[in-house]
Formats: sequence, structure tokens, C-alpha cells
Amino acid sequence: MYNVPMSGPPQFVSRKDLKRAARESLRTDRPRVWKVTLVYLLLTSGLSLLLNLVVGGSVTATRDMLAALLTYTDPQQLLAVLTAPASPVAVPVFFLQILLQLYAAVLSFGYDSYTLRRSRGEASGLGDLLSGFGMAGRVILMNLIILAFSICWAVLVLVPASLILSFLVTVFAMGSYYAPSVEAVTLQMTILYAGFIAVLIATALVLLFLLLRYVLAPFCLADHPDDGALEAVRRSRALLYARRGEVFKLSLSFLGWSILSSVLSMLVSGVCMGLGCAFFLTSGSLTALTAGIVTGEVLSFLLPLPLAVWLQGYYTGTLARYYCAVSDAAQPADEWRMPGEGSRPL
Repeated sequence: MYNVPMSGPPQFVSRKDLKRAARESLRTDRPRVWKVTLVYLLLTSGLSLLLNLVVGGSVTATRDMLAALLTYTDPQQLLAVLTAPASPVAVPVFFLQILLQLYAAVLSFGYDSYTLRRSRGEASGLGDLLSGFGMAGRVILMNLIILAFSICWAVLVLVPASLILSFLVTVFAMGSYYAPSVEAVTLQMTILYAGFIAVLIATALVLLFLLLRYVLAPFCLADHPDDGALEAVRRSRALLYARRGEVFKLSLSFLGWSILSSVLSMLVSGVCMGLGCAFFLTSGSLTALTAGIVTGEVLSFLLPLPLAVWLQGYYTGTLARYYCAVSDAAQPADEWRMPGEGSRPL
């Protein structure tokens, strides 16, 4: 049985105070947070974009698919392009992407360690980004454990969600068969779409609520590196026991900014890709189409980058302060145990 490091019911943390302190630190901490965050994003998302453009092959695949959709009218020709075998370099690129993900996970841990030290007023800087490489095995193992638990929770949530969606489709099919008019079918379609959207949103929120129990694991591992990866995951789950609603609301308070950043990226990419398609239709030049795709991917990273830098520092700083608040309030583990915790492996 894993012991909860608290002596009783938790005293809940003020979300506004945490966010206010995180914003203040963005302005006052030295070295400037935006500089460290920019380096972190360039070494992760920027490097991923560069490798994708150079050796990923996604630009060529996207160009061929768009060219086929814009020019071919024969369904068989279009199907042949869409189902074309992968390039011989697909397997090496796949393994390169895995290595890149592992590298990004270790660097992300370094950024979390930097943010935790900064939140506590300790000396911190660019060198902290590399702190995860000295314990890369434990960091990667922690992420694999979280991934395994997340897959288990996803299966438990997605199976009933799929059954509900299947039920909605069945009800619609039966209703449309007996529908007296086109208006009735249209109304049923509207209800079906609304039901689909409601189920998908509810599924996403339930998954977020369940998976947030592991969100403090990197900070736990940074604080107690000798305890190991599994213990960090357990400690995160224990610290958030009876606080799941609190951390859920904290994460949702950043949802609007995350959506704005994603919309900006998709909008810029879509506009550039649309211009590339327009030039291709008028001139037939694959170079123009390729330029549109490449420009879209580069600009969709660069233009929202200031917002991404600010949001990364803001959210991670708030989360680090939340961890400090709940861990500082913790008492010796012998004083209180989580009811039934030993029977719940996830």
C-alpha cells in the first residue's frame, strides 16, 4: 500500500494566487524566463520541425496527396496515390522520430527541473535544461509508465464512449427509416451531430481528469531522483488524491490559451497551403505547391512562437508552484494512508 504524504484532508490552493505569482516571475526572474523557454522550444519543437522538413518526407507525401486531389478525377488513380507504398527511408525515419521523442522527454524533464528550481527561488538557468540527461533512464522509464497507465485509462473510457456513439448511430438509422419527411431527417441529423460532439467533449474531459493525476510526476522525480520512476508516478497520484478537481480546474484555466495557439498555427498553415494550391492550379507547378506547404509549416511554428514561449513559462511555472504548495503541506507518510490505495494499480 502506498502511503499518502498528508495528515488529513488537504487545504486547497488558490488558483489565482498561483497564476499571479507565475506571471510575476516571468517578469522578474533572471535569467529571463522567455530566453530559457525559447531555447527549450527551439531544441524540441524547432528541431522536430527541422528534421521533419529535411528527412521526414511528410512534405513530399502531403504535396503528392494534394496534387492528386486537385488534378485527378479518376477514383482509381486517386486511390493509387493515396495507397502508395511508403518510401524506403520510412523505417529509419520512424526510428529517428522515436529517438527524437525520447530526447524531447528528457529535455522536457530538464525544463520542469529548471522551473521547479526557479519557483523556489534557487539558482537556475540554461544549464538546468540538460539536467535530465544525467538520469535519462529514469526519466524515460517514468514517461513509459505514464504512457502505459494512460493507455489503460483510455481503453476504459473509449470503450463505453464507442458503445454510446454506436447506439446513437443505430437510433438515427432506425429513426431515419421511419422518418415521415426530409425535415424530420434533418432534425435527427442535427441531434446526432450534437450528440457526437457532446460525447467526444465529455470523453476528452474525463480522460483529462483521469490523466492529470500523473502531471506532477516530473517534479516528484526531480525532488526525489533516487526513489525511482515508479515511485515518482505514485507520489504524484498520492499528492493529487482528493485534489483531482482542483488540478483539473487549474489545467482548464489554460485551455483557452492553448486553443488560441493551436488555432493560430492551423490558420497560418492553412492559408499558406491554400495559396500553394491556388498557384498550383493556375501554373501546374509542384514547386509552388511544395513552397506553400513548407512555408506553412515554418510560419505555423514561428508566428505563434511568442505566445507559445509565454504560455509554456506561464503554465509550467504555475504547475511548479502548485506542486510546491501541495508537497510543502505534506506530512510524514506514516500519519495517513489513502483508503484502498493498495488495490488500485493505476
